[in-house]
Amino acid sequence: MADIDVSKLVMVSMDQITTFNNANELEFVMDEITEGSISNTEEKVDVTGKAGRKIGSLKRNKAVTVTATNGVIVGGAMAAQTGSEIEHGTFKVRKTEIATVKSNKATIEGTPVGTTGAEIGYAYVKNASGTLGKKYEQAADAETADKFAFAGKDLTFHTGDIEDGTEIVVFYDEEVTSAKITNESDVYSKTLKMYIDVTCQDMCDKVYHGQYIINRADFSGEFEFSFGNDPVVHSITAESLAGGCGGKSNLWEFIVY
Repeated sequence: MADIDVSKLVMVSMDQITTFNNANELEFVMDEITEGSISNTEEKVDVTGKAGRKIGSLKRNKAVTVTATNGVIVGGAMAAQTGSEIEHGTFKVRKTEIATVKSNKATIEGTPVGTTGAEIGYAYVKNASGTLGKKYEQAADAETADKFAFAGKDLTFHTGDIEDGTEIVVFYDEEVTSAKITNESDVYSKTLKMYIDVTCQDMCDKVYHGQYIINRADFSGEFEFSFGNDPVVHSITAESLAGGCGGKSNLWEFIVY
């Protein structure tokens, strides 16, 4: 088998990042990478002699930092950045709902949860300007003005309190089947084994596959989701650590095949 010539190699793209924990379980796959970098640094201290002449140098503190931006949010990467796990189950969310009053009643679509008799708490009239106006409080019955009763999915207001066609806004907790990631204040970002797959090409247009292997990628817990006119992207940063339980001091290995 002929040796692969890497003397003139074009790196075309960063295709995929996969990470695994110490039990070799997959943590996440990031494969919609729009941009990425593998930054290599080294500290150099000059050794000077007579008259300030530089006669040598002391090199130390090599470091490698990986950054990548993905076009979609990756839950496993968010878990790595926060030091958490993805939980699946039923969790509470706060829901906002607008309903229209007809014959002193308004029907909502969701299912509020909480203390019986206080599942919703308050209802607000939606003004023509879109702001919230008069507040109505939940009670056991609607026999008193400015109160409403709730049963099933119906809010019943005191007779004549609210005109037909009036929109009201309510806020309540609802249990939903969902996935949850928690950013706890005293739990920190993970260190994982990272594989970075890249596409390479030689000067004769032959395509190769390349892979960077980082045994200990220490993820940064500093990240940001920016909302605007464009979809939110997911950026990660991780620093390669030397040493570890494998006994290797490699910051990375690059294999072309």
